[in-house]
Amino acid sequence: MKLWKELLDGTLQYIDHEHPLVFVQDSQITASQYCGCCKESTKGTRSYCCGLRDCEFFIHESCAKQELPPPIDYAFHDHPIVLFANGFGFMNLTGADPPCSACKKPLSFPIYSCGTCGGDFSLHKECGEQPLQINHPYDRLHPLSLSPNSISHHQEECSCYSCKIVKWEGFVYRCSPCNIELSLEDVWAPPTISDTSHEHPWTLVPCPMSFTCDFCGLEGNRTPYICTTCNLVVHLRCTKMPRAIRIARHRHPISHLYSLQQSDDDDVRLYKECRICYEKVMARYGSYFCSASNCNYIAHVHCATDRKIWDGTVVLEGDEMSNEFDLNMITHVLSEVKVGEDVMAMEIKHAFHHHNLMLSFKDQIVDDNICNGCIRPISSTHSYNCKKCTFSLHKSCAELPRVIGNPIHPHLLKLQKSEESFSCSACDRFHDGFMYFCDHKDCPQFLDCFTLDIQCSLLPDSLKHPSHEQHRLFLSHDYRGDCRGCPKKGITTAYRCTKRCDFAVDVRCLTLPQTVEYKYDKHPLTLAYYDNSDSNQIYCDFCEKKRDSSNWFYYCAHCDNSLHQVCALGRHPFIQIGSTRDAFWHEHRDLTFVDKIWDCPPCNSCRKICYRQVLKCEECNYTKHWDCREENDLLF
Repeated sequence: MKLWKELLDGTLQYIDHEHPLVFVQDSQITASQYCGCCKESTKGTRSYCCGLRDCEFFIHESCAKQELPPPIDYAFHDHPIVLFANGFGFMNLTGADPPCSACKKPLSFPIYSCGTCGGDFSLHKECGEQPLQINHPYDRLHPLSLSPNSISHHQEECSCYSCKIVKWEGFVYRCSPCNIELSLEDVWAPPTISDTSHEHPWTLVPCPMSFTCDFCGLEGNRTPYICTTCNLVVHLRCTKMPRAIRIARHRHPISHLYSLQQSDDDDVRLYKECRICYEKVMARYGSYFCSASNCNYIAHVHCATDRKIWDGTVVLEGDEMSNEFDLNMITHVLSEVKVGEDVMAMEIKHAFHHHNLMLSFKDQIVDDNICNGCIRPISSTHSYNCKKCTFSLHKSCAELPRVIGNPIHPHLLKLQKSEESFSCSACDRFHDGFMYFCDHKDCPQFLDCFTLDIQCSLLPDSLKHPSHEQHRLFLSHDYRGDCRGCPKKGITTAYRCTKRCDFAVDVRCLTLPQTVEYKYDKHPLTLAYYDNSDSNQIYCDFCEKKRDSSNWFYYCAHCDNSLHQVCALGRHPFIQIGSTRDAFWHEHRDLTFVDKIWDCPPCNSCRKICYRQVLKCEECNYTKHWDCREENDLLF
């Protein structure tokens, strides 16, 4: 089955990419360009790239010209399915990351998948080749038949793994007369399991029984495993869980304990709070905790090992935390100065700038410079400044670590100076300056490149915020609701109240500046969270349009000025004013990002009025909205 064809102009049309591909010489390929199929580097290989200028799709020639086997019929699906040996040909089926339809575990190649259904029906090769009927000791009276999903009362009560979290929707082996259902993992469970995570072998109990798993604390009603030496009973999946893991959101490794010892200082409760979901952690059952000095981090097993939290990194005995967290981008300290009891670097060389940088104390700063790292004002804080150009950094931005873990993403992130504007994956704003990015090849967002701006990279897993002073907020990856700061509905990643108040804000609102300068007010505007005025009398003093009283806004109490967020900040507040962009289609090449208010020419693409932050040619009156920068010009 051939999924590519050569076009008359010599380019290649590949099913997984919408644009024609052109052959590229090895000398034109950099080490940072990866194959869109196998995710390996294209450096030193025969490869194709997208023929469009702004599309950075690359693929090995060997990957692009593979062929698929013919489709086959499958008993539990309406359409034929195709065997995919690797990612070739599969990317066009779905942009999501679907699990195996049979065992509900993450897909890993080789897989069977249905092209007609857009990849929604996909199976591991071994799951797709399971027998339709088996004999099993769990039911000695009847054979068990394979079924594509569970439809009995058992489905409503618990999952096939007895985890009580989601309804089981995978394949089961069923005996309807006996009301028995077994998942694929249950069916092929071995009688004994020896694993390095436990010093004794686990023994299967081949009969139905209700229990609470000593490893994770969740209930079960299937065949458990027991350790008679330690008097433990656990789920099948928990027999293989590691003793110690590393999660990106916490600096230290966290280790498993089957129970937490209560000290005299503990109150009478038998639980602590999980630092991921902020629900109770029962002390008598297993959890992951941090044993580092003065660190009380603790998490449920199912929270710590969630795919959005943990990337699968196991900590071996004696393994220590990499010192990458302690390395910053200051390559040399050229001179130092003593300030009180502290010694501070006075002159430094920084990896992201070619001149030396000198320390300026906060009382020496006259004008509000913009930090080239986070693109926020430098005021009332120490900074490093270049004497030969306008490059400046907050002291904290100069000392950013090269590698960080962040609760928003499961993988470690690396610091990089962006050569062009990037979109932050957390707040969805365009930014200049420094960014943290993920280069983990198994990351679902690897090809799209997960990035964080500096402000978002500093967000902890929980925090106090002035919009909700009575309780802390914690990061939730599975929230389903609305943001309290803006009109956005149905947000999933949000900071929500630890006490489960009906309060949550998205990352975009959480990282709004607390104060902003407004050209027509001598006082800074302050971010406000509530407006008790008559809703019929609430207007923005900049655009003169009505404001929604439920949305956050900027306000000056002295002058009674109230502005929409976007009117106070502009649509792109973190793109550096005065920076230039290459405009290959324009005769003067460079467009400058400017903040205009009164001179409002029409956009050369959409013909709508350009005001505030736009791209403008300094040699002529050519102007474009930032959001129209990739659109064709209208010639009239």
